[in-house]
Amino acid sequence: MKEHYIIEYLNCKKNFQKDAVQFQGPQAFEEAVLWGKKNLENFQLDMIRVVYLKKSMDNEN
Repeated sequence: MKEHYIIEYLNCKKNFQKDAVQFQGPQAFEEAVLWGKKNLENFQLDMIRVVYLKKSMDNEN
């Protein structure tokens, strides 16, 4: 299973519409934390959502 990390936030540059940034790869969680601390004034770790994606059947054969 692959892990993807998503930070959802209200983007003031888009008239406070919901926006999201996705991170994937071996250092994804660390990258998400760094991005959140750098770009969001009120960043908290619980803003990071984890999504697990199953590998496709084609890749397992």
